[in-house]
Amino acid sequence: MSLSPLGASRSLAAVFTPIKSGGLVDEVCQRIELAVETGLLTSGQRLPNEVELAAALGVSAVTAREALSQLRGQGLIRTARGRSGGSFVADDALPSLVRAREKLRGLTRLQISDLGLHYQAIAVACAGVAARRADANDVEALRYFVRPETDTPLSWRLASSEFLLEIAAVARSARLARELLRLQADLGTLTLLPFGDREFCEHAATLSEAVTDAIAARDPMAAESRTKELVSATINWLLAAHAADQ
Repeated sequence: MSLSPLGASRSLAAVFTPIKSGGLVDEVCQRIELAVETGLLTSGQRLPNEVELAAALGVSAVTAREALSQLRGQGLIRTARGRSGGSFVADDALPSLVRAREKLRGLTRLQISDLGLHYQAIAVACAGVAARRADANDVEALRYFVRPETDTPLSWRLASSEFLLEIAAVARSARLARELLRLQADLGTLTLLPFGDREFCEHAATLSEAVTDAIAARDPMAAESRTKELVSATINWLLAAHAADQ
């Protein structure tokens, strides 16, 4: 599967946006690691070549080359030569429920709650604005992400992330969208866990449909309320799972 630096999804496009500061090689590596950890880049997927990666991230080709070399050394990517060659995500570099559980155990209840409150506040703000600005095409786009095309935890989690990012896009607020993306990165693989629960998947789909209906009806209060429920459902599930592991 070929990959443009611009990507098809809003989440993946955000991975390949210019780096502002910091250690450039390390930052490039962290962007790719995060995309693999959260499932935006999947096993066997082709990365942009050095020139494309450098242009997308606003770094030099040397920096991109060094980052890819470092990722190869970590076993996160593999490189093939020839006409169909390039750098690909390693076959065993998949996000897993096991790794997500380990990350959850490493957090305190306060840290989980704090992340959830911030995530909820931004998502709710996006929904309220989206309900005032959405048109028919926007609503159709939102409905596309209510349920994934394939029934796996990773597909459900990606659809859920894209759904909230689509709401931010409908709100037409670049600042809110950037903050939502940052919070999704902070949560990382944690949000994969609830989607291993079939009952939660159906509940999330029902709430997402209700959010979409509220936005279609141009009802900001209902859109905000349903979005608050949607994010709360995820955080409450994580808190319950964290308590069960103690």
